[in-house]
Amino acid sequence: MINGIEGMVGEEAVVSVAIPGRIHLGAVRARGEEWPALSAAGDPIPAGVIVLVLEVRGGHLIVTPSEA
Repeated sequence: MINGIEGMVGEEAVVSVAIPGRIHLGAVRARGEEWPALSAAGDPIPAGVIVLVLEVRGGHLIVTPSEA
């Protein structure tokens, strides 16, 4: 099992601060903590949306809206 931020790839999170796109950070709540996040596709993701963590890059999460 991978611990820490790298272990969150493949997990779902909830957007807590709207993610404006691929360049500007928003935030997601995962594992009871806030993490900086960017949109994988570059599209804005509003607060409250459930997202899937695709990648960890430079201390922040790259996410996409979940299909669930």
